[in-house]
Amino acid sequence: MEHNCVICGKPAEATICKACARDWARRLVWLLKAGMPALQQIAYKQATTRERSPRHGNTAYAAPPVNETAQALFNAVEVHLQLMGGRLGIKPLGYDRYERARTLMQWADLIRLLMRRMRDLARLEDASGLYADTLRLAERVDAATSHSAEKRLIGVCPDCLNGRDEQGEPVRTPIYAARDARYAICPACGAWLDLRRTRLEYLRSAGLMHITRTQSDAARWIRANTGVNVSGNDLKNWRARGKMPGTRHIEGPYWAWNVLELLACAQAKDERDHDDA
Repeated sequence: MEHNCVICGKPAEATICKACARDWARRLVWLLKAGMPALQQIAYKQATTRERSPRHGNTAYAAPPVNETAQALFNAVEVHLQLMGGRLGIKPLGYDRYERARTLMQWADLIRLLMRRMRDLARLEDASGLYADTLRLAERVDAATSHSAEKRLIGVCPDCLNGRDEQGEPVRTPIYAARDARYAICPACGAWLDLRRTRLEYLRSAGLMHITRTQSDAARWIRANTGVNVSGNDLKNWRARGKMPGTRHIEGPYWAWNVLELLACAQAKDERDHDDA
C-alpha cells in the first residue's frame, strides 16, 4: 500500500521514499569513509610539544591522550548507529538504561551491515526520526573535522542544480571544503558529494561563462572564490603565455574573462604552490 513519504511528501512504498533512503545511505557512506575515521584521529590525539618544562628546557609534555569533545561526539554517533541496529534486531543485542534495544557491534562493521538493510530501515515507523538524527550527527562530524577558515570554493552542488528556484532558475548552492577534503555534505539538500567530481563538473559548466573585470578585480574575484593567492601580474603572464585564449579585451582596463580559464589556471597555481610547500 502506497502513502506519502514522511520526509519529502512524495509517494512512497515504505515510511520514507527511495530517494530519501538513498540520501540516508549517502550519509552513512560518508560517515564510514570520511567522517568517523577523521573524527577518530582527532579524538585519539598523540603527544605534542607544549610549553617548556621548568626542569628540562626541551622536554615535550604529553598532550591529554583524548580530545574529550571529539570523543563524546564519536561515542554519540556510534550509539546512534547501534540503536538503529537494535531496531533491526542485529545481534549481538543488548539494552541500554532506557530499555532500548542496542546492538553491540562496532561502528565500521555496523555501517556496512546497515547499508545492506536500507530497505528495512526505510520501513521502520520512526525512520524519519532516525534519518534526522543521522543528518544532524553527520553535520556535527563534518563541522568537527574541518576548519571553516581553511575552506575554499569547490563548486556548486550538482543535486541542487537539478532543481529550480521560484524564478525558474537552477539552484546554485556553493560548496566549500578544506584543501585536502575528499567528501562533503551539501548544506542545502544534504547530498553526499565527491569533491573531485563536483570540482570537475563545476569547471566544465563554467566554461560558457564570462565575467567582465579589470585585471586586478579578476584576481580579487579568484582569491575570493577559490582562496588561491593570484595577483594581477599572474593573469597578465597567463594571457601572454597563451593560457587564456577565450579571454577578450573589451576597452580600457576591462577584459571579458573566461571563467573556466581563470579557475583552471588558479587551480594549477594552487597545486604548484602546494607541492612546493
